[in-house]
Amino acid sequence: MLRRSHDCDRCGAPIAPGDEYAAVDGIAPDGELRVLLCARCAAALSRFLDGA
Repeated sequence: MLRRSHDCDRCGAPIAPGDEYAAVDGIAPDGELRVLLCARCAAALSRFLDGA
């Protein structure tokens, strides 16, 4: 749960404590990947990963 506001790493939309969001933690070829995504960008990422 967020304790303070953050911006979505993809679109820049504000994510406030209590909002739905996605936390992505992975390893990319050039290093670690750690991002917070708003619900809309998280849904787009899910569709992309599902091949839609």
